[in-house]
Amino acid sequence: MQKRIPIHRELPDLVTVPEAARFLGVGRKVVYQLLEHGVLRAIRQQSKIFIDPCCLYDFQSKGKMA
Repeated sequence: MQKRIPIHRELPDLVTVPEAARFLGVGRKVVYQLLEHGVLRAIRQQSKIFIDPCCLYDFQSKGKMA
C-alpha cells in the first residue's frame, strides 16, 4: 500500500497523476480510471496530465476513498 500525503499538507496549483495517487493512497491506474469516468477534472499540457487539487480534496472529503 502506498503512503498517503497528509490531508493538512497543501497541494500545488496543479497536481500530477503520481502526486494525486499518493494523496489518495491509491495507484496511478486508479487515478487514470477516475479521470476517464469524469470523477476528477484535469488538463493536459505537453503530454502531461495535471489534476485540479480541488477535485482531490472534494473527492476525499466525500469519503469516496477510505
